[in-house]
Amino acid sequence: MKRPLIAISARNQTANPDNPIRSDNSSYFEYVSVGGGLPCIVFVTDEAEADQIADTFDGLLLSGGEDCDPALYGEENTKSEVIDSDIEHSDILLYKAFQKAGKPVLGICRGVQIIAVCEGAKLIQDIPDEFHLQHAQNQMDPPLGKDKTCHNVVFTDGTRIGTLMGKCHPVNSYHHQALRTCPTGFMLSGVSEDGIIEAIEKDHVIGVQWHPERLLHDPRHLSIIQSFIEECSSC
Repeated sequence: MKRPLIAISARNQTANPDNPIRSDNSSYFEYVSVGGGLPCIVFVTDEAEADQIADTFDGLLLSGGEDCDPALYGEENTKSEVIDSDIEHSDILLYKAFQKAGKPVLGICRGVQIIAVCEGAKLIQDIPDEFHLQHAQNQMDPPLGKDKTCHNVVFTDGTRIGTLMGKCHPVNSYHHQALRTCPTGFMLSGVSEDGIIEAIEKDHVIGVQWHPERLLHDPRHLSIIQSFIEECSSC
């Protein structure tokens, strides 16, 4: 059986300004591959390229990364950190193209934030500053490793992500920004025990704020990509 082609949104490595590299973490490639898909990194510069990618690939994984530009949701930058306009432009074009094509989208961490702002929602620019909560486990005391979990998410009965994850399940956490509101028309399918939005969904789009690709040893986190790949196979 032919494995579905999954587009993974590119990220920039700019340690050497003379030789910028389009790349992404190997964990995303492993996640897609173990889930049954064929991963490939993509970057686009205009709508026509994005439409061709959406026509060629079976699904889109919007990966994690830097902060979203607050201008996307009508705010001034007060606490947003590194903003990569090239990557942001590419992500937005890709999301809109896959939406137009009616093909599955999975957003992880920054990916769910891109989905949210494309759909008219706002973000919290800095969780620690506004709510005095810490959701970046690498900054906790003591710091937690990438394959560890740090808090529970309570999932909504009857949602796709809730069916996969159960009523309540631990997740990892590597973000200082989050969705302030659930986008109009989307289901709010998961919230942390301290009130941060952790999962949303609508039709063929699912977004999660944590990093399931770093938790392959947990069957429930693995089930997210397996379900996504299965949907991509049927489109």
